[in-house]
Amino acid sequence: MSTPISVSASPAVLPQFVRNNPPNATRTIEALRELGYDSYSSITDLLDNSMDAQASNIEITISEEKGDIRIVIEDDGVGMDEDTLDEALRLGSDTQRETGDLGKFGLGLVTASIGLSRRVELYTRELNGDLLYGGFDLDEIAEQDRFVKWIQPISEIKGLASTKGTRIQLSKTDRISNRSVTTFASTLRKRIGQVFRKFLKADRKIIVNGKPVEPVDPLMLSDANTSLMLETEIEVEGGGSVVVRVVELPDLGPAGNSDRGIVAQNSGFYVLRNNREIIEARTFDFYKKHPDFAHFRAEISFDGSLDTVFHTDVKKMSINPSQSFLDKLRQATQGLITQVGKQGRARARVKGGQIDHSLAEGNITRRATLIPKPKGLVEKRSFKAKNTHTGGGSAKKKTSHVTDLKTISGLKVVFEEGSYGEGPFYHVGQEGRTISVVYNRDHPFWRELVEYATEPKVVATLDYLVFAMANTELLVPDHARIVKENINATLVGLLV
Repeated sequence: MSTPISVSASPAVLPQFVRNNPPNATRTIEALRELGYDSYSSITDLLDNSMDAQASNIEITISEEKGDIRIVIEDDGVGMDEDTLDEALRLGSDTQRETGDLGKFGLGLVTASIGLSRRVELYTRELNGDLLYGGFDLDEIAEQDRFVKWIQPISEIKGLASTKGTRIQLSKTDRISNRSVTTFASTLRKRIGQVFRKFLKADRKIIVNGKPVEPVDPLMLSDANTSLMLETEIEVEGGGSVVVRVVELPDLGPAGNSDRGIVAQNSGFYVLRNNREIIEARTFDFYKKHPDFAHFRAEISFDGSLDTVFHTDVKKMSINPSQSFLDKLRQATQGLITQVGKQGRARARVKGGQIDHSLAEGNITRRATLIPKPKGLVEKRSFKAKNTHTGGGSAKKKTSHVTDLKTISGLKVVFEEGSYGEGPFYHVGQEGRTISVVYNRDHPFWRELVEYATEPKVVATLDYLVFAMANTELLVPDHARIVKENINATLVGLLV
């Protein structure tokens, strides 16, 4: 029998046997292109460099040349010398960063650029310094199968008149989401306005295809009718605090709410790192997206020193907060979320003329034990078997545990009606042991069928079908949401 080798018995590695271990350039680059940037987040990530360079003015130009969408970002920031440019073009650059910087890992310029394009070119200079030209081309890297770039001094270039600053040019844009220059520029302008709203309000100027970017505040704090429900700080482990604001947006009527984006999918928490938005409309599972909560908005603001608490990802597009912080956040905001939801239900509830759904409500409640239960309506119990006695001997204690036995008590199903304008045929919510299914009376399926159903059995049959879909949505929310959207699109297509 062979004797296993102890880890402590591993031989010392001699210096002459240590080898350089560079990654495969082509495969590494292609893998980095799959990090998950969308076209707009790639550009906002590049703008972080301009903000960190203290640029006061940034101009973005998007154009089409011979079928290629080209993107140029030019700023009047501090610019770079040769050593800094060399590091900026390196994966995982060693450029000095402060906790207040928008950049994080030194990957942004490269990874954000290749998320959109295959060729990246930079022109940069410090105040009254030499003009430098650098860049890399993914086709050249693939051809040589090694990381290569170029950096060289050049004379003046047309259109670059500033005495300092940086210009980034992206071409061979094979991953741009919308190849309509006008549409892409318009969407980008709005995205930048929201992501960098704090900077724009502090007199930073950004122009996209000749039009200035205006700040977009999802909390609508400048509107006199917005209700500021909470403004506080939450202490986090290890020191430091997070600023939390909660608002209830004004009710502008169905058309006004739709125009201003006061809809269910935009409700939730907006997360800012160093005053730059990195996440929008997240619920942290504190509530389910529903039109009743469309007017709920909250803002979480923290600085880069708390990245270890929030686990900010390299793209600055997601976070994974510690459970202790989420517990504190829930405690501070859950009552306000419930309050906004109740007011939303009150606004949407239809007065009078409600169809009688009692037959389905009663049958579903009575047969609850036969129905799959969503999370929160399932209890787990353990049972111990009684002592058993085998003949002639002393009693032996035999213990067995039976777990995952699903039981239920007090389930209540309620069908209601509301007025939600455009949107799905129904909405479902769960509060404790009550499942509420709310029909949208503005939906064409309601107007064409349910509104004219007078026989109790017909109404109950419709209720059973809708409850089956609604309960599935609670059981498997991600998959069921897609199915629901497809069903709704089909219904609208058939009935409108």
